[in-house]
Amino acid sequence: MDELEFRRRIMSDPKAKDAELLEALQQNERNAKYMDDILALDAQIEQAMKVDVPDDLADRILFNQPESNVVKVTFGKRAMSLAASIAFAFGLLVGEVNWGNVVVTPAQASLSDTAIKLVHKETSFVESLDENVSKAQINAKLLPFAYQIGQKFPYHVYYLNHCGFGDSHAMHMVFQGEKGKVTLFLTGVASPQTKSFDKDGMAGMVEPIGDASFILVGEEGEDYAKIGENIKKILNPA
Repeated sequence: MDELEFRRRIMSDPKAKDAELLEALQQNERNAKYMDDILALDAQIEQAMKVDVPDDLADRILFNQPESNVVKVTFGKRAMSLAASIAFAFGLLVGEVNWGNVVVTPAQASLSDTAIKLVHKETSFVESLDENVSKAQINAKLLPFAYQIGQKFPYHVYYLNHCGFGDSHAMHMVFQGEKGKVTLFLTGVASPQTKSFDKDGMAGMVEPIGDASFILVGEEGEDYAKIGENIKKILNPA
């Protein structure tokens, strides 16, 4: 794949990650830099679109309309609206209730499942790499997420890049744990609380950090709580 075709495909889908794109990233440093720039721009645009809407905005618009433009609400419409509101609230309740340690919340389940799938998918690509990543490189990849590390990363880092993560994006890092290689994803998707998981022969944890989450995935038997604490000690808001 030539550089022009690579840029065309990344512009049309910044989170694409097929075999041809991965090969083009590995063979051409300019391609990797271009993808990082596009993902960073995508993150800035997404952040800019997150505008809080006042709770009473609908009332303000309604009350500022001329009387002739205001639609009178009938009893039937009120009843249907009430029923829809109840159904909507019930749907939120089912999805958001915290069931403690019985089950993993839907958001966290989605994060851990996505992380496990990505690790399985990209293991063959990253398992033989050793980029000996530096602190400066880590901080460059952390910049779109508004975090920086204040000192040397406490583990040897084999691989570092940005990647598509479900409907979002993430920093993707592979480093040496105490028992084997551990993959770290830092994504802008929030999670409500720290939660461990053990699935498909892999284990790890999802941990909130501000409005973001970092996910650790690797072999069973790793002390992910300890690894998470060691990383959080050096991870600071930019």
